[in-house]
Amino acid sequence: MLRYKYILFLFFVLSLKIINAQNEYIFLKGIVTEQGSNKTIENVSVRISNSPYSTTTNIKGEFGIALPKRTNYKLILQHLGYQSFIKEVKTSSSDTIQVTISLQQHSNLLDSISVYAIHKPETLVGKPNYSIYDFDFYEDKLLLLTAKNSLTKAQIQLSTYEGKIISSTDLPKQAGEAKHFFHDYEGYTDVICHDSVFRVDVLNTELLLYPVAQKDFSQFIEPIADSANQHLYYHDNQKNYPLFNYYYLKTNDSINHLLSTITNSDLMKLYNLEYYYLPPRMKLEAQRVAQYYKTDKRIVAALMSGFTQSMYYEPLYAPIFILKDTICIFNHHTDFLYHYNKQHQLIDSVSISYHHPKNWREWKKQLFVDEITNKVYAFFSKDGHHYLKQINYHTGKEMSTYKVKHHSAEKIKIKDGYVYYVYRPFDSTQERFLYRERLE
Repeated sequence: MLRYKYILFLFFVLSLKIINAQNEYIFLKGIVTEQGSNKTIENVSVRISNSPYSTTTNIKGEFGIALPKRTNYKLILQHLGYQSFIKEVKTSSSDTIQVTISLQQHSNLLDSISVYAIHKPETLVGKPNYSIYDFDFYEDKLLLLTAKNSLTKAQIQLSTYEGKIISSTDLPKQAGEAKHFFHDYEGYTDVICHDSVFRVDVLNTELLLYPVAQKDFSQFIEPIADSANQHLYYHDNQKNYPLFNYYYLKTNDSINHLLSTITNSDLMKLYNLEYYYLPPRMKLEAQRVAQYYKTDKRIVAALMSGFTQSMYYEPLYAPIFILKDTICIFNHHTDFLYHYNKQHQLIDSVSISYHHPKNWREWKKQLFVDEITNKVYAFFSKDGHHYLKQINYHTGKEMSTYKVKHHSAEKIKIKDGYVYYVYRPFDSTQERFLYRERLE
C-alpha cells in the first residue's frame, strides 16, 4: 500500500511538471467600485471560471492574481451586498492586465428580509416528468443531474435560478448508471458514473461532456482538497486505513511538503491488534501478502479480518478549508481546529466540541463552507429533521442553529447565505424538486 501511494504521488508530480512547463503566467489586477458612487468595495470574491484561481479585494477594493496565459478569462465577482457580476477579459501581449469593475447594490434587500424571516422554502426547479438527483453551481446558473425513471438514463441540464432550462444533454450509454456530481478543485463539475467519469463544461449555452479516465480522476483530481495562493492541498486518505497526510505543493514546482498528519490513535491501536488475533494459518498468509506488496503485515491483517467493515471502525473525517487565506483543519479526532498561515506555519489550535452531541448519532460527520460568506456549518440530523449549526472558524464555537424546513432533505449545499437541497414529500407522487432557504 505504501509503495502504491508513492507511485501515485510520482505520477501526480509528473503530470504537474508537464502542465506547468507549458504555461506562462500573466498578472491580472483590478479595482472594484460601487456603481454610481465609485466607492471601493472590500471583501469581494473574485473567481476565475472553471479554474482553481480566486482572490478577494482588499480594503481599497483592489485585487491581483497571477494566471496561466491564455486568450481570455471569465471573472465571477460576488458579494453579499451587491449583485453578482461576470466579466470576460481578453488577454494581450502585455504581462499585466488592468480592469475596473462596478457592482450594483441589491435593490430588493429590505423586501428579502421580510420574506426570509418566515423561512419559507423557495422552489427553484421542479418538473412533473423527471426528478433532480443532484445539482451544482455554475457561474450564475445551475447544473442539474436529472432522470425520468432511473439514473441509467440520466441527463445533464443547465438551468437558471428561476427554473428555466437553457440546455440539456444525455449521458452516453456506455457511462453506466450515474451516481452524483463532484465539484473538483479546478471549479469543474464532474459526473461520477458506475463505469466512468465525465467533466462538464459549458460553451456559450451548450453543455459539453469530456470523458476522464477513472484512474486519472482517482489519482490526480479527487485527492486535491483545495487550492489557494498558487498552492494545491491534497491528501493520501484511504477509507480503510486510520491515518493519512495533508500535503501542499506549489503549482509551478514539483516538491511536496507535509502539512499535517491525521490519525485516530485509539482506532489505530485496535487496527494494529487485529494481526495478533488471527489464527496461525492466517498470520502466515498476512505475512506472505505483506512481503509481496512490501507493506505492513498489520495492515493486511486488518483487511483480512474484516475489521474495517465492522461497527468498531470509523473512517477518518478531518476536512481542510482555506478561509480568507487561513488554512483550517477541523480534526474531529483530536478535538482541535488548527490554523495555518499562508506560509504554512501553524498559528494556533482551538478546541472543538460541537461534534460530540448528547446523542452521537445526530452528528453526520459533514461540514459545509459557504465560499461567498466564508461561513462554516456543521450538519446534524434528528428524527429525519436536519440542522445546520454555524461554527466560528476562529474560535471553533457554535454560533447559531438553523433547522431545514423540509423533512429528510437530500444533497444539501450552501452558497451565498442559502441552503440548497433536493426534496420529495414523503408518500407523494411529486418528483424530486430543487429548493433553497435563506439561512438566518
